[in-house]
Amino acid sequence: MTRTWSLEFVDDRGIRGSLTLTVPDHGSGASFHVQVVVPDVGVVVVRDDDVAPPRLGQGRSDLLVVRAEGLWAELLCETPGEHWSVGLEAFGLRFDDEAEAATSDRGERVAVGFDVEWETPDRVVGEVLVGRARHDLDARGTFTAPT
Repeated sequence: MTRTWSLEFVDDRGIRGSLTLTVPDHGSGASFHVQVVVPDVGVVVVRDDDVAPPRLGQGRSDLLVVRAEGLWAELLCETPGEHWSVGLEAFGLRFDDEAEAATSDRGERVAVGFDVEWETPDRVVGEVLVGRARHDLDARGTFTAPT
């Protein structure tokens, strides 16, 4: 059995993204995947299939922290089922399109991040960062967490 947290979003300008954290119950390595698409920039992917299972931040059961080389993410449950905050700072690989991102592991290394809030039923707001560029986000999206 595994536990999975996931966020997906898309805005009217075509900025879209996803984050998936999958943690097996047996306690070995977790997987962490992020994909961000920004028109005129490309696709940025962060993949790590062997991160340490997230730790509870500051002794809180509502704060998950993921750390690995070139990766920091924080998922905070503000209100169960209604509001999550998600932070990401990582290095990913930039590709020209999604087909290349799905099949290659040779892209341009670039900083990627976001600082977003998901609120029920389907709103995601905040910032997406790719390289040195900041993109304000006001999007539709979903967040799922194990119950």
